[in-house]
Amino acid sequence: MKRWLTFVIALALAVALGGVVSRVPEALAEVEAFRVREVRLRGARFLTEDEAIKALALSERASVWDDTKVLEARVKDHPLVAEVRIHRRFPSALLLQVVEREPVALFPNPMLEPVDESGVILPIDPTVHKLDLPLMVAEGPGGPGSLTPAELRLLAGEISRISQGDPELHSAISDFALHPRGDVRARISDPPVTLHFRPGLSCGGIQTGLRVLRDAQAKFDEGAVVDLDLRFENQVVVRFGRVGGN
Repeated sequence: MKRWLTFVIALALAVALGGVVSRVPEALAEVEAFRVREVRLRGARFLTEDEAIKALALSERASVWDDTKVLEARVKDHPLVAEVRIHRRFPSALLLQVVEREPVALFPNPMLEPVDESGVILPIDPTVHKLDLPLMVAEGPGGPGSLTPAELRLLAGEISRISQGDPELHSAISDFALHPRGDVRARISDPPVTLHFRPGLSCGGIQTGLRVLRDAQAKFDEGAVVDLDLRFENQVVVRFGRVGGN
């Protein structure tokens, strides 16, 4: 009996102590010394401190002991923020460690606006940040800015894929377009040539096509190469001396 009694008493004390400990942050949140007086921002290139503070929506009584998960959810709602972690810096500061959404191209909407790999338009002024990114447009009667949300996601995803797989190739391309049939057109300015390929073609496949292009330029004297067509399986089509071939 004594063993059971000892166990019950120990369990009761543990439960009581746990209840007290669980209320400690709540009690400390009322202490004036822990009021949030400073917000620090790390990892941001485009998101400003003022924008981060606005996203936090802190009350006048906000404390460093407040639930950081709730605050992270608020900041995560900002269109520039992909990931965020909030750390307490006692006695009165919050540190926001953010991962931003990266712009991959500029979309005419009708002004040029940066978009990320998911086709999300980002609130970034490209003139302020001097973004050196390719344009993304639509081919067809609708005009350059007529991409649907699904087409915008598709084309932005293709641009991001090439950017990650072959940054040098990505930097050489001046603009990407989506043909009404769903093909991708990418224009290189130096040397001037237009690539045509289907979404999902590997960067290695594109580089293979470019090697064929260089061989064709060396072997044939038929004027400038203007089209490199990679839309056919196991076949590279090089077109000379005309613009646009689809």
